[in-house]
Amino acid sequence: MLAPFFGLIGFGFLLAGANPGESVVPYSQTYAILIKGAMAGTERVSEHADKDGNLVSSSEHEIFVTDGLETNRMAFNTSMVLSKTSLAPMHYSCTYTSGANHDSYEVTVKDGTITRILNRSGRSSEATGSMRPGLVIIDFNVYHQYERLVVQYDAKKKGRQTLQDFIPIVGNEIPVAVTQLDNSDLEFGKVSVPVRNYKIEFVGILNGILSIDKDGRLVRLQVPTQDLEVVRKDLVQE
Repeated sequence: MLAPFFGLIGFGFLLAGANPGESVVPYSQTYAILIKGAMAGTERVSEHADKDGNLVSSSEHEIFVTDGLETNRMAFNTSMVLSKTSLAPMHYSCTYTSGANHDSYEVTVKDGTITRILNRSGRSSEATGSMRPGLVIIDFNVYHQYERLVVQYDAKKKGRQTLQDFIPIVGNEIPVAVTQLDNSDLEFGKVSVPVRNYKIEFVGILNGILSIDKDGRLVRLQVPTQDLEVVRKDLVQE
């Protein structure tokens, strides 16, 4: 199973966890994926430096989706490599661990060209494009990657700003609008988390509210039209 999973789609701040030219501090976090308020899966994220000092961000995903009659499991792993000097994307891969085919795709950036190789049901296809400055690579269902949008947002200008996101599964870029909203405190039981909020609009696809903490890390993502909420797992009430 490998498709744009739109039913579950699923800054001011520098890139979460690292600044250009600085050493990468190991990091890990787990997120709860909720559909209609019920636990549907998890996203586990970890970051470390590779042998060249570049930032490697990896994640493991498991999501259970039901149509009321049947429940299907979707599981996949991802890995993103970001340049130690500019934090620009250098490489991205996604491999499905559920399903019989173990479909996958890989994105490579070299000499100003971005290349995507898609392997689906034993067949391979390729798409290429120009890697323009500021272009981000965000997979719809890899929620921690949404932090990358805040990196490209010009906090001094504010207002609604349109960025470009290369969608690996599609092999092309689409516009995504980011608008800074008012700061707030999110209440999770007895825990209050100060956040900065952004409206995210993948034009013609989805709208959501992205909330990040003082370190630029995802705290909560809400996509009301999809009844989807992604929340840092330690904040979810059992």
